[in-house]
Amino acid sequence: MNPFKEPDYQWGDPPEPGECDPYRFVEEAITRVLSANVRFGEAVTDIPFAQLSKPISDSRISLVSTAGLSTKGDEPFDMETEKRRPSWGDPSWRRLSSDVETSTIQANHLHIDTKHLLTDLDVCFPVPLLHQLATEAVIGEVADSHYSIMGFQGTDLRRIEPSCVAIADAMGVDGVDLAILIPV
Repeated sequence: MNPFKEPDYQWGDPPEPGECDPYRFVEEAITRVLSANVRFGEAVTDIPFAQLSKPISDSRISLVSTAGLSTKGDEPFDMETEKRRPSWGDPSWRRLSSDVETSTIQANHLHIDTKHLLTDLDVCFPVPLLHQLATEAVIGEVADSHYSIMGFQGTDLRRIEPSCVAIADAMGVDGVDLAILIPV
């Protein structure tokens, strides 16, 4: 079954064997609301893509997480405005160092359960795994800096565009060849 080609398909329909269940980790009440009101749109076919200029094993890699992470002591993401305006997400960004650990970060995001993020860093920011891949020579090296934004931005991305440009510029200065987006 292809939900993009079957207009009557709803997200709440039970998945066929081998299909992804889009509601597996969503509360039952939210599942009912979404499955009754959300339908698939047209398939996105124009996906921006850039060919790698060198092998991954020679590449410098940085991570970008949408979990609203910041280093303890840094300014957290704005959750007060998010509490007043639940459809709003802080459009700013934070830089995190390559030696980040669960004990050195905080997660500020009301749209996700952050306790899991702070229990296992690989869930939202797998820098330790990236270091392991570098040690095993699967990747070239781990960049000095990584980045986090708050993922709940709605459909109008103009507010977050300045942060995206700033992160891309910072990666350019840091010599990053490849960025991995970790959506949460």
